Amino acid sequence: MFITKGSEVVVNRTSYERTPNEKEYNNMIAARLPGLIWIVIAYTISLILQIQTAATIEQCVTFTILIILFGTIYWYSNLFLPRRYWLYFVLQSLIVYISAFFMRNIPVIIITLYPLLIGQVIGATGRKKNYLFLIIFVLFTINTLVIVPFKSIDTFLIMTTPIMVVIVSYAVIFFNQVNARIRTQYILEEIELAHQQVERLTLHNERQRLARDLHDTLAQGLAGLKMQLEATNIHLNKGNDKRAKEIVVQSMRRVSETLADARLAIDNLRLHTKEEYDFQQCIIDEVQHFTDATGLECHVNFRIMKQLSSTISEHCLRIITECLSNIARHAKATNVWIKIEEKDGILSLLVRDDGIGFNIEMKIGKGSHYGLLGIQERVRIIGGKVDINSEKDKGTNIQINIPLQGAE
Repeated sequence: MFITKGSEVVVNRTSYERTPNEKEYNNMIAARLPGLIWIVIAYTISLILQIQTAATIEQCVTFTILIILFGTIYWYSNLFLPRRYWLYFVLQSLIVYISAFFMRNIPVIIITLYPLLIGQVIGATGRKKNYLFLIIFVLFTINTLVIVPFKSIDTFLIMTTPIMVVIVSYAVIFFNQVNARIRTQYILEEIELAHQQVERLTLHNERQRLARDLHDTLAQGLAGLKMQLEATNIHLNKGNDKRAKEIVVQSMRRVSETLADARLAIDNLRLHTKEEYDFQQCIIDEVQHFTDATGLECHVNFRIMKQLSSTISEHCLRIITECLSNIARHAKATNVWIKIEEKDGILSLLVRDDGIGFNIEMKIGKGSHYGLLGIQERVRIIGGKVDINSEKDKGTNIQINIPLQGAE
């Protein structure tokens, strides 16, 4: 689950996520069926040989119950792993140990099930467990000494060792393949989760971008139009019809420009070439609109020798527009100073007024005051730093520094 906090996105994972090793333990289903088939084959061969050696019904029934118990525990091995793995292997080893005594002189269970446990230890635990190997080896040795005649032990070992090596190798390879597939599934799940997170973050950032674009086009355009209409009303009340008509014409032009900006935002158009965008001229036009609407004196100092990228130019223009809009609506200033200069690879942008000032902590990100928050977001996007200083009745100073090296 994602929680938005300011301009950050915090990922809140309330569900428990298993590690790869835990997934291996709890996803042994893929390995259970082949292992169970192997147990059934070992049991069938042992039972046939028991019947041929005239084993009693009680021996066959007891042996069958033990093998069923072994197979059941094997099938539900995920209940023991990973935290009680030692209980699983000790219990299974003891069942094989006891079952071997019901085989009379037929060591089939020793040859088939002990290697299965060894392979499972190597493949399923994911790490070396010396004491488990020791337990299985001790029980195997006891079974061999009791069941196999002493004079035949060397022959038994010569015959069974290659067989057991093959069985153990196969079991290890099999369990490792299962674990590798589980790890792959785990990685795919993690990639899918990361993809979903990227989608959510992208959606969040896109919403922020749309909010900024709407604020910087429609909202600012309507705010400027409102100020011009107020100025028109004042001139009409004073009988200054000529000046009122001039402001109306300017308002109509301003509305057309606002609609054009809105269409650009809706169509998601961006500037791609230097020829399409004259940053200095755009600043001059914006300042002219500001002075026409407010009558305030605006002093502009523009010192840039190199061509800026369209991305930086666009964001800087939006920042200046927002600053001027805030000054017109809230500052009650009489003079505005704008200074834009480039020095030592740093673009410095200063907007200052002599208005009434404001409480920075109370304004940024509070209620409907999205302008300053939008300025901070834009500066962050282009990798710059912003410093906002304001004192009561001493005006406001907004200083922005943007590194040009590596910026797009």
